[in-house]
Amino acid sequence: MIDITPYWRTNLVRELKRKSIHITGLSVPISILIFGKVYTAIFVAMALVVALALEAGRLRGRINLPAVRDHEQEKVAGYIYYILGSLVTVIVFRPMIAVAAMLMLSLGDAVSGLVGSVLVNANVRARNEKWRFKPFPIVASMFLACLAIGFLSSGITHLPWQVYLCGAVGATVADSMALFVGNRGLDDNLTIPIFSGFMMSISLGFMV
Repeated sequence: MIDITPYWRTNLVRELKRKSIHITGLSVPISILIFGKVYTAIFVAMALVVALALEAGRLRGRINLPAVRDHEQEKVAGYIYYILGSLVTVIVFRPMIAVAAMLMLSLGDAVSGLVGSVLVNANVRARNEKWRFKPFPIVASMFLACLAIGFLSSGITHLPWQVYLCGAVGATVADSMALFVGNRGLDDNLTIPIFSGFMMSISLGFMV
């Protein structure tokens, strides 16, 4: 049974505002295509330095960032992990795999977030329950969105369907499961592109 929260309209509007900022991450794959891996890594590293300065000010109460979620008010916010995950992805993976992985983060996670905003018990990380999956509609929407992203971007990335299928699986697992290291939950903005890129790299390695 799908349980829809009674506050779904408010949550959906709030999530739309957040994801409009989230989608600015499309600048990373676009930058890879235009400027290449090295320059993109430099740009993202510079953005991370600026973001860390802003986040330090926010945590000290000097800056108010309206896009920060309620459960992130007293800890490092998701946008820091987003930029860090972007930097790791650009540096570690082949350019076209990094492009696909970043598209799955910026667009796939946006779809997942919008679906999750109208459902009950969607935020498994905020509850600190280890290895718990999000409701099935969120899992399905994330996987199908990432699969579509892989297919639509394959004209640019030239990645075989087996590769972006594996990328969609990796991104979906990272998005849908509450993953922990010790007692600390891993932010999906960090894990989605890394898991996706790792799965695509392994798959491509078997095909070479």
